[in-house]
Amino acid sequence: MSPMPSPQLLLHGLGPVFAPDPAIPYKVDRLDAAALQIEAGRISRWLDDAEAARCLAEARKAHTPTLDARGRMLLPGFVDSHSHPVFFGHRAGEYEQRNAGRSYLEIQQAGGGILASRRSLQGAPVDELTEKVRQRLRHFAVLGTTTLEAKSGYGLSVAHELLSLRLLKDLQTEQEAWRLPRLHPTLLAAHSVPPEYRDDREGWFSQIVNEILPTVVREGLAEAMDAFCEPRVITVPECERLLRAAKDLGLGLHLHADQLESGGGGALAARLGALSADHLENINAEGIRALVQSGTVCGLLPGSTFFLGLDEWAPARTMIREGAVLALATDFNPGSSHIQSMPLILTLATCRLRMSAAEAIWAATAGGARALGQTGQVGCLEPGARADLCLWPFKDLEELPYKAGDNRPDQVLIAGRALIQDLGS
Repeated sequence: MSPMPSPQLLLHGLGPVFAPDPAIPYKVDRLDAAALQIEAGRISRWLDDAEAARCLAEARKAHTPTLDARGRMLLPGFVDSHSHPVFFGHRAGEYEQRNAGRSYLEIQQAGGGILASRRSLQGAPVDELTEKVRQRLRHFAVLGTTTLEAKSGYGLSVAHELLSLRLLKDLQTEQEAWRLPRLHPTLLAAHSVPPEYRDDREGWFSQIVNEILPTVVREGLAEAMDAFCEPRVITVPECERLLRAAKDLGLGLHLHADQLESGGGGALAARLGALSADHLENINAEGIRALVQSGTVCGLLPGSTFFLGLDEWAPARTMIREGAVLALATDFNPGSSHIQSMPLILTLATCRLRMSAAEAIWAATAGGARALGQTGQVGCLEPGARADLCLWPFKDLEELPYKAGDNRPDQVLIAGRALIQDLGS
């Protein structure tokens, strides 16, 4: 018998192993595996009991790194396909205002909301801003998120949108040393119209097209572009112009769509072949059909509905019945979803969107990977995928969303490197 390849890590003592199928929406298989070989940060080979015992003996003899899962449940790390981590300060006062009856749009139109975060970011020392974002990324990892889409959008000037994306690019170079999630940066300069362009909207959009986008592409600062498509924020024709310009430059597309009212954003995302259309709390039947036909992922963000205290939950069951592919994400931001926990999103998806545990976990892993164009690379347990893994103190899949509020994995591995060195018993 030829010798086994020397693994970077042998993960043994596995309990239940649940593998989202990257090719079949909502299918989660239970693997019969006792151990996993990880090579060069990627999943190499699943081992049965006999193979695991032999490889463990060889690893100990050769002093090869091993990690004992101690019977814990194994899942891929979460793929959070929608977040806004680059901000400074907080908007807790707005949270209090909303709880007293003011709406999100009322606060924004009075100069709060996104524009308040813009003022805070533009006044922040860059080193302090960078450290705040680094801390947030580390906390995402502790909570089990190993891949994170990260947007700009609170700079809302040429200089500060580029600063936000350059900051993310710099932090990506620290990913291995700090065990941070792998980032997928997105330009969101079309998050709002800056107040100085209130009477010259075209002036801001021209700066996005003629200054920001070419620089982003030239410096490799983002993989995709997003826009906040709402009738009272940025209209469908305005978003279409901006997104077509981004697409012409080779960027992928995402779109905030049909969140506060049904405005045709989902249909626009489908028409442009966007990777994802996100929010969709108020999407109509025509929009759902368009997204299904185009293959655009429906990114659902129940944390936003929950945090804003709204009653319009995205129609997940209708979407699934119609054949849509769903992703779940946190929408982490300082105003409308100050939530970093994907486990909490699973709880909201199951109890408010009426998704099954398997549907929700698939959407939070393989579905998120689809939304980022990363199918088969992350959010799954296929050989060759990145060894981004979470070990949980559970025996059944349903326990993960069922444990609400203080839920986090016992261990997280990012590209085969463990965040926690001693798992204990």
